[in-house]
Amino acid sequence: MSTPNDRIAELIGSSTSRPRRHITPPMDECWSKIGVAGDRSCPELESFIHCRNCPVLAEAARTFFDREPPEGYLETWSEILQTPEEETEADAVSMLIFRVGREWLSLATPLLVEVTEMKPLHTIPHRRGGVLEGIVNIRGQIQLCVSLAKLLGIDVTSELNVPQDTLSPLAGEGSAKRLLVIEDGEERWVIAVDEVAGVHAVPRSQLRSVPSTVGQAGSRHAEALVDWRDTVVGFLDGDRLLEHLRAELSA
Repeated sequence: MSTPNDRIAELIGSSTSRPRRHITPPMDECWSKIGVAGDRSCPELESFIHCRNCPVLAEAARTFFDREPPEGYLETWSEILQTPEEETEADAVSMLIFRVGREWLSLATPLLVEVTEMKPLHTIPHRRGGVLEGIVNIRGQIQLCVSLAKLLGIDVTSELNVPQDTLSPLAGEGSAKRLLVIEDGEERWVIAVDEVAGVHAVPRSQLRSVPSTVGQAGSRHAEALVDWRDTVVGFLDGDRLLEHLRAELSA
């Protein structure tokens, strides 16, 4: 007694062994409408079982790959293939670039735990006016929130009434204040910043030393400067920053 699988094998064998006959497609892309991807009402399915065995689909595939390329297609790909690959340095520094006031700064990503939206800030009695802003709830855990502007001596009031294009040369539309969660060992802090431009890999060859005459407050706490999209970004020394932060909090 033959099984359904035997019948399918018989139909497939008979359909592949018989000479291919010409079939006029009843409609464009019939395989997606009345074929296996449609309502399966095509009468040819009784013979071919699946659309991939039908000469209509085979002819459609041949026509697709034999078609003329669109205008400019070959020229575009020729230009792409002729463009030399950009060399990247294996020792590139991964850093998060962000803005505090009018100054663009960055931190090495190993210090970074996450970037999150602003959260309600709860002040601590008798600890107002200093570096410690208060406490925030980050994923169910209470964390200390510190002011990077006060720690580095950045004037955040100077950004008032300044055109947005002078404040945000790095980030695109929809930029907003964010909280940076940083960690060093078992110590974790939260820092509020005015804008985040994202994580970028910067070759070490592009890091330049900080001149002694630099005028930006944040840059005076940086170990290097980075030229990024017509903007000077201060690459903060993480160890120095955290040491300064601990000293301020213990005072």
